[in-house]
Amino acid sequence: MYSLSALSQEVLTGLEVNQSVRESYQQQPSVKSDETSMLDIPFFDDFSTSDIYPDSEKWSDRYAFINDDYPVNPISVGVATLDAIDHTGSLYQHATTLPFLADRLTSHSLHLNYPESDSIYLSFFYQPQGMGDMPQPHDSLRLEFYSPVTDSWRVVWSVPGVSLHDFRLVMIPVRDPDYLQEGFRFRFSNIASIADNRFNPGARGNADHWHIDYVYLNKGRSFADTVFSDVAFVKPLESLLNNYSSMPWDQFLAGRLAEMGSVLPVTYRNNDIVTRSVRRQFSIYDVYGNRTVHSSSGGTVNIAPGDVHQYDSDVAYSFNSDNPDSALFRITAWLVTDEFDYKGNDTVIYYQDFKNFYALDDGTAENGYGLFGGGSENARLAYRFRAYKADSLRAIRIYFNQSLNNVSRQYFSLAVWDDNNGKPGNLIYSQEGVRPEYEEELNRFHTYQLDSAISVSQVFYVGLIQTNTEFLNIGFDVNRNNRNRIFYNIHGEWVNSSFEGSLMIRPVVGRSLSHTLFSKHVEKRGLKVYPNPVVDVLYIDLETDVDPASVTYKLYNRLGQLVYNGSGLIQSIDLSSFPPGIYFLITESRSVEFETKKILITH
Repeated sequence: MYSLSALSQEVLTGLEVNQSVRESYQQQPSVKSDETSMLDIPFFDDFSTSDIYPDSEKWSDRYAFINDDYPVNPISVGVATLDAIDHTGSLYQHATTLPFLADRLTSHSLHLNYPESDSIYLSFFYQPQGMGDMPQPHDSLRLEFYSPVTDSWRVVWSVPGVSLHDFRLVMIPVRDPDYLQEGFRFRFSNIASIADNRFNPGARGNADHWHIDYVYLNKGRSFADTVFSDVAFVKPLESLLNNYSSMPWDQFLAGRLAEMGSVLPVTYRNNDIVTRSVRRQFSIYDVYGNRTVHSSSGGTVNIAPGDVHQYDSDVAYSFNSDNPDSALFRITAWLVTDEFDYKGNDTVIYYQDFKNFYALDDGTAENGYGLFGGGSENARLAYRFRAYKADSLRAIRIYFNQSLNNVSRQYFSLAVWDDNNGKPGNLIYSQEGVRPEYEEELNRFHTYQLDSAISVSQVFYVGLIQTNTEFLNIGFDVNRNNRNRIFYNIHGEWVNSSFEGSLMIRPVVGRSLSHTLFSKHVEKRGLKVYPNPVVDVLYIDLETDVDPASVTYKLYNRLGQLVYNGSGLIQSIDLSSFPPGIYFLITESRSVEFETKKILITH
């Protein structure tokens, strides 16, 4: 991703800290798991119903990263990523440029005392690199089986590192009597090696990404059993706005015609070998107004076996809210398919947020960005935004990746420019003596408040001016391409970035920060619910020091309808009378915001 040249240049480097994993670890340092119980087959996980960590009801460790940011065209939305970062979110302490054992993904013990004639197979899909780093030939992905008879693990399949390719199916028979026992387990692991970055100020970065999807173990299978009777979403929903993932509410109202998207795109795949009938459904729910404001159907179509469809649903709606300065909408898309389909991957949601800042990124960094090398001590970095009405620029929010070479003692200047025919023009504001700050909380972005408000209108640019050659390691999102908005100037001329993605820099506009929702500190916490999927009773573990008596629980169906409302000392919810399908559990307290949980009910 970088050159060892001493000449000044823009650089992308891997992460040394996965902030999403680190935050989850800080919220849940340990997970309760019953190691004495064994699972029955079939065993299946497509990683669509868990987030950050693997489902603790199926997997016994937390090294793999569950996400939809890194894969390219997965079999279903959500994968398990194995790389060089551990379960705490940090690069492995023993990571070196030589091959080392990195992540593992280990199943719980299984009831597998079957005769060989029952023909048991384990299948899965894998992909190297994805949107991450390419594994080198001396790196590898491995599958191991555990024998209760010999109390040992054996490698039964492996593949060396290679560049990006489509997800590939692997079928492994389980025939050895040593494996056909009570207590059989299997695990994926990867051998990684970090790049030699000693000449790069990013120091060490995450490397060697492998992505696993659609893990399935069952009897009565054969090598030719590659049929998966399932139609699944393969990509998450994205912003309904034409340009931004988030923007100030009053700026949206002023620029509604230019910013409101006309279509809601969804992408799904027929994993079956026969043509399937699919109905597409959509809804938009006003979270602050507690009501469904839009619902529509995309009709029913047939999809051929193996095909991936992108459907652009017409959006005959524009966001409206009674709130004067902010709004939040939950956008849901789901597929209506045959009853025998797996239902965990047929619903995707996106939260469209309007507060007092502009965002072009999705909130998750896959890389680090910076200007580095001889001559970069006065380098300038600018990011283009647009105001649809005159406004006051109050602050600039920046997400800096944490790294071994902490640069928090290196100064830079905040900067604002006006527009000059599509490129940064006059420097209209600068603030010296600013240093990178690292945030541990879910917010991730540090807010640099300006010395005085700056009047902005039409196109403006925010960014920074370096005062040395240090690599500042700004968060870089590869899933939203805003390359044409990123400009840098090292040798006296503004040029566009050569990297496709989005800088994690966000301008804050509007009223004084002390009078806005932005200044309110609402801590976001983890929440454990299990089992998920659930047949009858859903158990809730707050895993936090929040007073349970102050917590409320609301369960919504896919239409955004409230179907359950509870509060106080609740440890479980009986869902046996609810129809099968996807639901959303929203848990709230006075000063704590819990993550929304997607619940799959099966009967």
